[in-house]
This record gives sequence, C-alpha cells and structure tokens, in this order.
Amino acid sequence: MRPVTRITAVIGVGLALTGCDQSGNADVERALDGVNVIDETNLNDIMLTVADPDEAVAYFRRASMEQPDRIDLRRGLGQSLVQARRATEAVLVWRDVVDSDEVSDQDRVDYADALIRTSEWDTAEAQLDMVPPTFETYERYRLEAMVADSNREWDRADSFYETAVGLTMRPAGVLNNWGYSNLTRGDFEAAERLFT
Repeated sequence: MRPVTRITAVIGVGLALTGCDQSGNADVERALDGVNVIDETNLNDIMLTVADPDEAVAYFRRASMEQPDRIDLRRGLGQSLVQARRATEAVLVWRDVVDSDEVSDQDRVDYADALIRTSEWDTAEAQLDMVPPTFETYERYRLEAMVADSNREWDRADSFYETAVGLTMRPAGVLNNWGYSNLTRGDFEAAERLFT
C-alpha cells in the first residue's frame, strides 16, 4: 500500500509543478514580448541607417507582411525603397501610409520626396501643401525649394533653400541644388559662389 501512496503523491506533485511551469512560461513570454518590441525598434533603426538598402527592403517587406497593422514597418519599407533607388515602389507604399488613419506630417514629406524622385511634381506639391507651416524640417524645406524651382518661382525657391540651409549641419546637398537652380536661371556668379 505504501508504494501506491508514494506513486500517487509523486504524480500529484508532478502535475502541480507542471501547472506552475506553464503559468511561469506565460509570464516569461509576456515579459519577453516587451523586450522584443524594443529590440525590434532598434533593429528597424539599424536597418534604415547602416544596412544594405536591398537587405533593408527585404527585412521591412517581410516584417510588414507578417504584421500588416504596424504602420512603422510600412514607413520603414517606404524609406528603405527610396534608399535602394526604387522610388516607383516607394510611391505605392507611401500612398498607403498617407491614406491610413495614422498619417503624420513627416509621412507626407516622405511621400512627396518619393513623388519628386518619380517626377510627379504636381502631386508632390499637393502633399507638401497639406503640411502645416508649423512643421519646420530640413527635408520639408529642401523639397519645397525643389518644387518652387520646378515651377520657376525663383524667389520662393531662394527663400526655401535659405531656410533649409539654416536647418541642417550638412548643407552641401542643398547648396548644390541651389547652385544648379541658379545655373538654370543663368546666374552663373551666384551658382559658382554656392558650389564653392
């Protein structure tokens, strides 16, 4: 009779421990989910800043297909497509982002950037017009200057270029665009000064 009691006691303790183990695993998985979100956010930043653009496209495409409700992954896909010089595909992604309920002013600026790269100047200008004047970023004013250039609105372009130069620590790209703008106008001295 004693061995049966021991076996019953051992089985009972084993079942109790198994139940405890399962609830413990659930707690651990919940805790790890929070860590995974943080790690994933850091991985997203790494993919956009230092990864090969094509690898970043593959990463964000896969991640956004697995989690289609996450707009940050679609934003990453749009940015990585632009970096990979695949602006036509980026326009489609940014259009979806802009049509979502979570659209931000930066999304419209990024969409306009992709549109300019595909020579859709009117649509880009319409997107930039939707951005409130209080949203002041280097990217926004650089794109506004390029749109003004395309419309041959030289005074507006100069104003936007000047503002963009003041908002960045690396003005070389803006000064280059501004110099090219002056070449287009026939102002060679101003272009040379900006290129220098």
